Amino acid sequence: MFTTRNFKLKRLPAALLATTVCSGAAAATQLEEVLVTAEKKSASIQDVPMSVAAISGDDVGMGKVTEMNDVAMQTPGMSFTQFNLGEPRVYIRGIGNSSDSAASDSAVGIFIDEIYIGRAGGSGFDLFDLERIEILKGPQGTLYGKNTNGGAINFITSRPDYDPMTKLSVTAGNKGLFHAQALVTGGLTDTIAGKISVASKQRDGFQKNVIRPSDVTVDTNLINSPIIGNSKGASGQGDELGDIESINLRGQLLFDLSDTTLLLLSADYSKDETNGSCSHLMDLSAGVMGTGALWQAGVDSLSAGYRSNIRSCASQFDTSQEREIQGFSARVEHGLEWADLLSITAWRASDVFHVDDLTGLPLTDITVANSVPENVINGAEESASQFSQEFRLSGSLENIDWIAGVFYMQEDVERDEQFYTRYNAALSGGLGLAPEGNVLFLQDNTTTSIATYAQADWHIDNWTLTYGVRWSQDEKEISQDAKDLLGTGAPTGVPLILPEFPTAVKGKEDWEEITHKASVNYRFGEDAMVYLTYSEGFKSGAFPSQTNLPENATKTVDPEFVENIEVGLKSTWFDNRLQFNIAYYDIDYDNLQVFELTPTLLLVLNSAQAESTGFETSVALAASDRLVISANYNHGKARYEDFVTSGGNDYSGNQLQWSPDRSGSIDADYTIPLEGGSIVEFNVSYSWKDDYYTAASNAAVTKQKSLSNLGVSAGWTSADQSLSVRLWGKNLGDKDQTTNVVVDPTGVTSNKFADPTTFGVTVSKTF
Repeated sequence: MFTTRNFKLKRLPAALLATTVCSGAAAATQLEEVLVTAEKKSASIQDVPMSVAAISGDDVGMGKVTEMNDVAMQTPGMSFTQFNLGEPRVYIRGIGNSSDSAASDSAVGIFIDEIYIGRAGGSGFDLFDLERIEILKGPQGTLYGKNTNGGAINFITSRPDYDPMTKLSVTAGNKGLFHAQALVTGGLTDTIAGKISVASKQRDGFQKNVIRPSDVTVDTNLINSPIIGNSKGASGQGDELGDIESINLRGQLLFDLSDTTLLLLSADYSKDETNGSCSHLMDLSAGVMGTGALWQAGVDSLSAGYRSNIRSCASQFDTSQEREIQGFSARVEHGLEWADLLSITAWRASDVFHVDDLTGLPLTDITVANSVPENVINGAEESASQFSQEFRLSGSLENIDWIAGVFYMQEDVERDEQFYTRYNAALSGGLGLAPEGNVLFLQDNTTTSIATYAQADWHIDNWTLTYGVRWSQDEKEISQDAKDLLGTGAPTGVPLILPEFPTAVKGKEDWEEITHKASVNYRFGEDAMVYLTYSEGFKSGAFPSQTNLPENATKTVDPEFVENIEVGLKSTWFDNRLQFNIAYYDIDYDNLQVFELTPTLLLVLNSAQAESTGFETSVALAASDRLVISANYNHGKARYEDFVTSGGNDYSGNQLQWSPDRSGSIDADYTIPLEGGSIVEFNVSYSWKDDYYTAASNAAVTKQKSLSNLGVSAGWTSADQSLSVRLWGKNLGDKDQTTNVVVDPTGVTSNKFADPTTFGVTVSKTF
């Protein structure tokens, strides 16, 4: 039966796998059991026959894990990058998605309380009020809905508790950081419990717009620019870009309807705003056709603040971004005599707006051949809503545990994207591009997904045999249009180039697939397990986003199919003082969807064959009653086996983007008990990634050099654990991490960078 009251999950690990149980009089310190729901049932992470990492809610908000990039840095084999608020990108073992099409899907599934989030931009929320975060690596094609070829990330929020409790947390840090979080929970009646959590965050930006009035030599009236708006000249001089302003609300009501029936109602709302981010020009010497000198001259004319700071720009546009997310769900858990029934009904919506100056320089005088070569201003406005329903039955029959379910989802996405471009006389003539362009792409897509699935575990002595199967069908129906806002005729602006569409075009396609999972594992007593798992994944086809021909707007890329073989060992030693896990994986991708940004900014759909192989290992050690150390390491090789781009470039053998061959992390917690029962805790966390590329071309200008991140914290907790104070710092080595790279048609790159060193203090109080 389902547990309905006062359910408290044990504290999860400080660094993905384990933590200590400190009890003063304990004769020995052990690693505490980590419970996850990776296979839709609560189980020890040591009993799950797949690569799973977990981060506890206790480790969120202490300066260690406050955003998705922190999760990625602590999870070897995972990378996170963000072009803007609406386009976060997650890669696991080299597989991710960079398409912004209204009719494409993420390769890594994001789930909040088992609810699939269709649009990547719809998953942004404050990492607070969480029980844990689970990261599942490799295809999850049986129990998880939609497309999870690369893996899945599960965010599990805490449930209301009948015991009254109030928790307040306030963080202050550099750049004016102020982050306040509050949670109130308790019983409203004997059968109803409630919870409200709220989080508010403000911070100034680490980037700066250094444009001066003297830098503005061209002004323009973009009267017909519905998204980008008009140039603001130099009115933004001195603005600190990249600031943060967010509000997050979540409410839940838990009803004990009977001894066997529970109802959980949840509602959430979040809003993020920022005044934009800086794109900084790099690799100026790589400019082709003599453009390197023109770029250099343009940059040299700017203030010294631009040349000395990679987080600076000189834009005369308003580059603000906004995101609004809301959702509602009803979860019913009912215990039958022969099985447990679960129903999850959910509605979610997101609205995203952004404007981005991709070159980050003042507007070009298109009549002058020796002026700065170009400007590209990009803006998008997207509204998405989804409804999903899942029914699931699970139970046991003698020595067989089974689960079966059905899934339905309908998602509607409207996306408008605008590009304003200017090319100087030499460049427009050499490339045959319009000197000035202003184009608008319109997409309206509906995706309908249905699936049925089942999985059974057959226990025979120390053996467990698992078989799972899923039938999936996705249907996509899209309307696309392209408008020339200047109305000057061909060639129109980049990326349209050709004349605007005479009328909107419509396309419709559906795909279906049956995927399987088979696994066998053998336990050596209570302390060790070896397993062999074969799993498949399916990701439906997609329509492109920016096409310059109506007939291309209705052509789809083939669906992906993934086969994964994983063999591993999970073991516990020395009376649960040491955990050692190791796994080898081999993943083959058929028709891997690759979204190639062409020199004219078209996002082209391609299919490729790829393989990702490697091994992962993790170790957790309770070295003493005060010290716990954990380490994780991934050594992989993710490569395109066969990939020829739309332009005829052969990228076969290249490294998959955002996929370092080696990555790892190490985490150490040291606790000192004080008289009176309070404790002092120290934590050191270090992670690193090898060199990797941000584009399939593996061009030298897209290479991210090896990256490391050092975090340190020290805290005091009162004897009753109701009050804590923690000092923390992240990226203490002040390493420069690239979050996005656009390779310009001239060969130079436009780069965005993550935050430098951050530090602060967090005070938490529980009543």
